[in-house]
Amino acid sequence: MKTIQSSLPGTRGTYGFFREALEPAGFTLANWDYNEGYLDKKLDEAGMVYLRIPVQVQEGELDSEDARLELGTPFVLKHVYREGVEADIGYYSAVASAAMNQFQEPIDKDAAVEDHWVRKAEIMIREMEGRFA
Repeated sequence: MKTIQSSLPGTRGTYGFFREALEPAGFTLANWDYNEGYLDKKLDEAGMVYLRIPVQVQEGELDSEDARLELGTPFVLKHVYREGVEADIGYYSAVASAAMNQFQEPIDKDAAVEDHWVRKAEIMIREMEGRFA
């Protein structure tokens, strides 16, 4: 996991505002409960590298449009999954791989993140900082 220095931590808004601003860029709400969660963007086709922005609920419930949220420090993480799972189902595609990865436990939940993924995530974060400034 690699954290990304950013002005985003402490940024506040409604879930509806963040969803509307970030869904077109490919972010989705992930690993959430009613008090906290993450806005995730898949960076690779295999579904192993993600840009993740923690969100903390300040008021309301996270899946509610008017829930008041505060962003945390963004980071990039990489999960490494067992390869060859697709062979067990008789075909391979990036979509099948990502779908299978969704249901299996990663071999390494905090694998080393290559620099090019961090640079890609930093560019995305800078764009977001401009949007939320």
